[in-house]
Amino acid sequence: MNALKVLICEDEIIVAHFIKETLEKNSYTVVGIALTREEALMRIQLDQPDIVLLDINMGEPTSGIKIEQYIQRNQLTCDYIFITAFSDSATLESAGETMPQAYLIKPIDKTTLLANLTLLQFKRKAKNKVQSTPVELQTENGIKSFLAEEIIYVEAAANYCEFFKTKGKELERVSLSNVAETFESKLLRIHKSYCVNPDFIARFTSTKAFLKDGTQLPIGRTYKESIRAFLAQK
Repeated sequence: MNALKVLICEDEIIVAHFIKETLEKNSYTVVGIALTREEALMRIQLDQPDIVLLDINMGEPTSGIKIEQYIQRNQLTCDYIFITAFSDSATLESAGETMPQAYLIKPIDKTTLLANLTLLQFKRKAKNKVQSTPVELQTENGIKSFLAEEIIYVEAAANYCEFFKTKGKELERVSLSNVAETFESKLLRIHKSYCVNPDFIARFTSTKAFLKDGTQLPIGRTYKESIRAFLAQK
């Protein structure tokens, strides 16, 4: 993947430089740090970043949301991720109404930051993805065909796997290891009991994957490194 150009809009200078250092060590291009809403708007126009990291309250209440509204109003092509120190429902509800690609809760850890950026980069490339051909899965009841883009996630229970799809659910007698191997380039293994389609992930935290429909899936410790590797190879 080619590195994203990132603009950091964050008025806490220590946090901003932590993000900048983390991204540059991982081959992202940081085009600048904006400390105020006015500076952010100017740099968005001049630097044309691929993604903007937006502190929701950057010197003034909801300043990040106002910047996002500017991006939407002017139909700019950059994506954005909100940053907030507030986990109260009102703040996150206001941010969620603007449909951000993700949001990060302070204090930000490196793994969560990089996972969400890698997910976003994956989604940017996936926009031009053509519909896949059916994948044949060997189950104990015979061969079953699935369209990978219709699978949201798969949950293992005993000797069965339940496929949660865009149109209903399906239970098959098959191991999750077999599912993960068969769909190795299409479904992401995040836990001993779960595989998920990255197209349906809204954001990551250090312990959970949040899906677009609000479903929360756990992330196993042993799978954290493989998540970024899977997304980065696309």
